[in-house]
Amino acid sequence: MKKPDTIDTLPSDDASVRLALAEVRDLQRTVAALRSELEHAHQERQRQVQDAVSAAQGDILQLRDTIVALRTSLEKAAQERVDALQAASAAHHSEITQLHETIRAMRTALEAKA
Repeated sequence: MKKPDTIDTLPSDDASVRLALAEVRDLQRTVAALRSELEHAHQERQRQVQDAVSAAQGDILQLRDTIVALRTSLEKAAQERVDALQAASAAHHSEITQLHETIRAMRTALEAKA
């Protein structure tokens, strides 16, 4: 017996074959629809991943900028601390020198009176 290509060419007394072919076509349509939906879901997932990666890269750049700014601020504060210590040391050295000169002058004055 020959296999017919379409439902319309089947003998009318073979209803079960018609139903089977109709069911096969319905299943093929369902498979195609599910495949399309799966591909769409896959594309959507890829878009979401790309968006997440893009957002993460933006966050990384922002954090790097923040780190650089904080590091610069820390280095500036450290340098200011060093400068303040040097200034205080110079001021103390100057004060000690002035006190030594005062002591010498007072000693000279006392020795001149004696």
